[in-house]
Amino acid sequence: MIIASVHVLAMLGILVGIGFLAAAAWLRSLYLDAIYARLRTHALSLADYQQAIGRPTPAQVAELQDFIRGSERRAREFAAAALARLSPEAFTAMLPELLASSDPVVRRLALQMAPADAIAEPQLEQAAAGDDPWVRAAAAVAGMGGSQPWPGAAAVLEELRAASDPEHRAATVWAAAFIGDRDAIAAGMRDRESRVRLEAIRSFARMKGDVPGAAEPFIACLRDRAVQVRREALRQAIRWTPPADHAQVFAEALAHGLSSRDHDVRLAAAEAMAVQAPDALTLTLPLLPAHDATSVAVVDALVRSGRPDLYRRVREHLEEHLAQAAEVARLSARVQATLRRSDGDASPGYALLRIGLDDYVHSAAESGLTAMRALHGKRGFATVERGLASVHAQARVEALETLLNFGPSWLAGPLARLLQPEEFDPLLARPLTQADFEALAKHSDRWVRDTSAAAAHGLDEHMKELIALKQVPLFNTLTLEQLASVDRMMVTRHYARGEPLFRRGDVGGELYVVVEGEIRIHLDHAGREVTLARHGVGGVVGEMSVFDEEPRSASAQAVTDTTVRVLRRDRLQAIVHEHPEVLLEFIRNLSRRLRAMDEKLETDPEPATR
Repeated sequence: MIIASVHVLAMLGILVGIGFLAAAAWLRSLYLDAIYARLRTHALSLADYQQAIGRPTPAQVAELQDFIRGSERRAREFAAAALARLSPEAFTAMLPELLASSDPVVRRLALQMAPADAIAEPQLEQAAAGDDPWVRAAAAVAGMGGSQPWPGAAAVLEELRAASDPEHRAATVWAAAFIGDRDAIAAGMRDRESRVRLEAIRSFARMKGDVPGAAEPFIACLRDRAVQVRREALRQAIRWTPPADHAQVFAEALAHGLSSRDHDVRLAAAEAMAVQAPDALTLTLPLLPAHDATSVAVVDALVRSGRPDLYRRVREHLEEHLAQAAEVARLSARVQATLRRSDGDASPGYALLRIGLDDYVHSAAESGLTAMRALHGKRGFATVERGLASVHAQARVEALETLLNFGPSWLAGPLARLLQPEEFDPLLARPLTQADFEALAKHSDRWVRDTSAAAAHGLDEHMKELIALKQVPLFNTLTLEQLASVDRMMVTRHYARGEPLFRRGDVGGELYVVVEGEIRIHLDHAGREVTLARHGVGGVVGEMSVFDEEPRSASAQAVTDTTVRVLRRDRLQAIVHEHPEVLLEFIRNLSRRLRAMDEKLETDPEPATR
């Protein structure tokens, strides 16, 4: 009886074990399906894929090969790299097909990732004779890596190095990291073209900074006029310790990065300074009173430095800044009360003053949040920030309570008050007095001074332009300082009634903001001119072609005498990189237009003609 029971239990155990194995296999299949779904949507890194798959099955190898033969460029190139990593035998067997691919990146990967001696000399010669400089450079690298080096490799690299085309020289610098040509990397950092300098920084990183003679050109790249080069150099500066005789100039270059207008440059400079040059952080102290993005980056670097003397200085700064911001918030509430009671010529000036005061309050709050983030870590503080950004009142209340619990009290208390606008009730506020305007005229912040002067004495043309930009939905989240930067990038144009701004099919390289007048968007349809939309003051026209770089999908014409502000594509893209919220508003704007177009088509099957 006991033996029978044991047998039954054993059988049950086996069945349960089989069930667990089946469940595990099913879960793994779901996991792999998710991995391949991410591969198809280009949302997967090679390291993630390698960790998830491990040793691929024949079916998975076949699927990667199908991706390589497919029409999706990014999936094709990813699959080629993945196959080389996960199944070198299958990759080697596929080399003739890969080397004949129409995709130059796939050909380059074949040369770069093939096992030593897997590519015959005639194949190297054929690749080196092509037009693509990166494939030619990869052929030279592959030729130098074999047991019998290919004699033609050096000549290929020398020809690329001497070329006038910067893309050819960049390919040479890329190859230098694989063959250990440190002199070529150092020379690449001095190249006159930013494309070559950028690739030299990347090769410098592949060599882990072990490039003799590169300290001077590398530090120069930390101040490079090309923002892409500066970003990449600063990212590498986090992991690179300069020679002792270059330490001071290195620290000065990092401090200079903190004052950049580029968000990524500021962040990387702050991190590099905290890690590599904490003793030089005193250089950044004069930047604290700026009350802008530079000041925020300095707060981050000083708090994370761990130095008690610097922490004390940043605490003094924040306590003063938050106290001043609380007073400014009270004044902003009083301005709001004045706006409710006033009309006529004074209203625009007071509206501008309120924007200037609110910008100052938001700057102080951002400095405080940055200090909290540096003290408690980005991940630890992320929950609080998500709650503060929530549209639900209860979530914001809970986030503020958590912030207060995080501490320290000297920071969390004043910060929490600034983050609650209802603390400053405009209904009970009294109008500004002459003494208030006199005090604002002496304020430390430039925009508080300038906007108070505008409210007291009237708006000049520059201030009118800033108000006009602030009213544009695409830019209404930007501060006055940021709007002034945008305004400097724009030019003003005037169009007479009936004059076209652009026609359907034109190459779209500019965005238009309507300052005065009206613009009609129209399209020829079945022999008629159909009006799609009309945009008045504050409207934005032409942004789709600026972002997607496709020809204009419709024509635009001035309905009346019209004035617009014009922004070129390259400048708009720089703004979007610095201020991603602009892109978010662009998406909202596009969604509104698509919804309006759908409604128009549903209710008006015969669109309006001229």
